[in-house]
Amino acid sequence: MDYLVTVLLPQLLHGLVFGAALGLLALGLTVVFGLLGVMNFAHGELYMLGAYAGIAVVGATHSFWVALILAPLLVAALGAVTEVATLRPIYRRAPLYGLILTFGLALVFREGARQIWGGDMRRILPPVTGSTPLLGMIYPNYRLFLLGASSVLLLAIWLFFTRTRAGVLVRAAVQDAEMLDGLGVNVPRLFTLTFAGSAALAALAGLLLAPVFTVYPQMGVEMILLAFIVVILGGMGSMGGSVVAALVIGTAQSLFSLWMNPQRVAIAIFGIMIVVLIIRPRGFFGREGILE
Repeated sequence: MDYLVTVLLPQLLHGLVFGAALGLLALGLTVVFGLLGVMNFAHGELYMLGAYAGIAVVGATHSFWVALILAPLLVAALGAVTEVATLRPIYRRAPLYGLILTFGLALVFREGARQIWGGDMRRILPPVTGSTPLLGMIYPNYRLFLLGASSVLLLAIWLFFTRTRAGVLVRAAVQDAEMLDGLGVNVPRLFTLTFAGSAALAALAGLLLAPVFTVYPQMGVEMILLAFIVVILGGMGSMGGSVVAALVIGTAQSLFSLWMNPQRVAIAIFGIMIVVLIIRPRGFFGREGILE
């Protein structure tokens, strides 16, 4: 019983917290793939830039809450410029062009961050301190805030895509962008705004997790692998599947780390993906249509 309360339960909560934040990152990746048909290898670097932008804003304003607004906007602006300048010219080409281009962009963003901020590990102090008694244990308040904030954001994204005109337009563009263009919708602008929104989600995830993990130029490489696993497990283009898969992977990684070293945890995560894809080749909720 002591093991359950003092070790297993906190680790399970850690997994849910991490999974909720991972869901934000994976959702942006899912939407970009569904709409633009591009598997964005630079998405992890946008996550990393969100953390660094947060460090810069906190340094200038001494407020994490201001950074929580400004950092995603700054990264969203970078995402919009990136989409217009680099991705837009290759939309009608083979998917391999997008893979190579975003891989190159990831290298550029990573090295750019290293040149600006250096390669040392940095931390952002949590804006919410202290701990709260919960289910017989003491749990950090910031992690509870992170779980609540991520859950609210995931709900807001779902409502956006299901209850707003803009969200419906994005889903319609996934199905038939040419038809939407014929109806008078500015599809290129829709693509740009969607990519910018995806970048903002990645930045939000990076900033929210910055007080929990360290910030360094390579941090996006580790997260993008997990994000791709989540997208594949959930079903390519399935938003609901991405959220469920993120929670599963976050929880599994947290629990496995109790009994395995980091290398074996990574192998176990890939093992979960392989088993699921053998049983369900399209993932948890994948189907022929995307962004259902």
